[in-house]
Amino acid sequence: MKIKLPYGIILTLLALVFTLGLTFASVELPRLVDTFLHENIDFLDVATGQDELTAYKTELFLSHNHIRLIGYICLGIIITLIVTGFVLEKRKLASLGAIFLFLPVFGHFAATMFFLGGLAFLRFLWLPFLDISFDIMRLGDIVLLPYKWILDLTSLTGLNLWKELPFIITGLGLFIFLLGVLAWMYGRMQNKPVTDFWIYRLSRHPQYLGWIIWSYGVLFLPGANMKRYVDVANTLPWLLATMVIIAVAFMEERKMQQEHGESYESFRQRTPFLFPLPRFIRKVFNLPLKIVFKKEYPDKKREILSVIGFYTALCLLLSAFSSGLIGLPGSKVVASEKNIAKLVHTIKTTKSREEIRNAAAKLAENDGVAVDSLIALLGHENVFIRWYCADALGSVKSDKIVKPLLKLLDDPDQTVRRMAAGSLGKSGSSEAVQPLINALLDSAKGIQSYAARALGVLGSQDAVQPLIKVLQSEDQTTSRWAAWALGEIGAKETIEPLIYCLEEREDCDYYQVGMALRKLDSNRSVDAFIAGMVKGVWWAQSACATALGESRSEKAIDPLINALKEGIEDVRRAAVFALQNFKAEKIINALRAATNDSDMEVRMYAREALKKMDFQVR
Repeated sequence: MKIKLPYGIILTLLALVFTLGLTFASVELPRLVDTFLHENIDFLDVATGQDELTAYKTELFLSHNHIRLIGYICLGIIITLIVTGFVLEKRKLASLGAIFLFLPVFGHFAATMFFLGGLAFLRFLWLPFLDISFDIMRLGDIVLLPYKWILDLTSLTGLNLWKELPFIITGLGLFIFLLGVLAWMYGRMQNKPVTDFWIYRLSRHPQYLGWIIWSYGVLFLPGANMKRYVDVANTLPWLLATMVIIAVAFMEERKMQQEHGESYESFRQRTPFLFPLPRFIRKVFNLPLKIVFKKEYPDKKREILSVIGFYTALCLLLSAFSSGLIGLPGSKVVASEKNIAKLVHTIKTTKSREEIRNAAAKLAENDGVAVDSLIALLGHENVFIRWYCADALGSVKSDKIVKPLLKLLDDPDQTVRRMAAGSLGKSGSSEAVQPLINALLDSAKGIQSYAARALGVLGSQDAVQPLIKVLQSEDQTTSRWAAWALGEIGAKETIEPLIYCLEEREDCDYYQVGMALRKLDSNRSVDAFIAGMVKGVWWAQSACATALGESRSEKAIDPLINALKEGIEDVRRAAVFALQNFKAEKIINALRAATNDSDMEVRMYAREALKKMDFQVR
């Protein structure tokens, strides 16, 4: 049967219009939902993976809201849907389970650093896996290869599609899906028992194929542009959801074969299963089935399960190797030697700053064989290449990097000079101390604060007097990092200059000065934190509140109680959390009042503090 030309044109145009709209919706709708959720639901305001305190707060959030229990139950329901759908041949149930498996992928649209914040809350469905390790979500990374291959092939022609390709793939999937739906509907209207025309000439299951391609494109759609401590990969959810969908397609074939016999068999013989691949490639994919079951297509449930299980296990194993979760002895060096030229080519040719940064970081991971390539790139005319390569060298432990980085302290670009200073600090080289001191004392270079930080990392006593000098710098950032560096070096003669800064400087960074004094075992550190609670900006007040809690000084109780009553929500959170470290009776009333606070985190921390307080007071 052939579809009439006018109908074909109309249906194609209709599918194209809907494709454009749905592609736009695939990007904008998740962002709108994420914004709505952030505006109407209280989520934990922490950066997942930052430190032990963040991990503790996350556990409180999960336990107080029973999220872990809900996540485990929901994943159990999803698995039950899939298994029930397969056993009872209820394809809609299994398909619904696959959709639920895929939902956590939309978490990468969430504008938050908390792994369950906003739209990322959908990841609660995967908590049983995340509880094992966040890295387990990379067990589908092998599916990233086709995307990389497409980018590599198009780059050979001079095209750079790294921005456009996700939208192209997403739109293509929707277009195929809609063509399939429209063709199927037209076939039903024409009383056609087996739809075998139009898009069905290329794929026996265009709707499933469209869904797979659309969902694959969603993996790469631009999400929230935020640098996180921990990123949750989306490849495993996509892989498992796709395997379920393929199993559903096999079940549909089983039903169609039973209902339509020779008519469907003829259609199956002349049309590809999903992807319109060359016949010899299809034979390769069918080889395991042919070897084990001596047939071209899986018709029985155990055969379908065996095929899906085999390819799922194969993808998981290959992903474990490709993502580095499983390594072979010596594989890192061999892989790096093969990839250095490719990474250097990427750095030199790409227009994406993110790709430059990632490629430079990968070169730095193989410092033994790639350090020369990174050093050579420090002289490139592209400022971003010098910038990211200088930064990447900070993770390389080699004496070879010191002199090239020292030259960059005179680079015409200020950011490159800053990156060089930071990497010199991480190098641990005493050769870098005097040039960094010179940069510290030369305001014209514009890298004084970075030089101060680097000198603190190096910990050289030679830097103490220059750092004391810039402690009184008019630039508050330079003064802040000078205080930090003095605390790291730990020279006792810095106590008096730090106290002078605390008492006399109007724009004193009370937190950094307090931390430096605490490292130097000075009891004046508590005075610095208390001053910061009164005079600092909100983020400094929060940091000072946390530090006061860690000090366990009785002098800290009243400032913390006042902050709990009068501070903004971020300061109240830090204050109520800090009060958990004290046993005094007078904080109980303040904590009880805080259980009715307008902020969810304050209420949660207050309840937790009262639990501890009840035990401690008794």
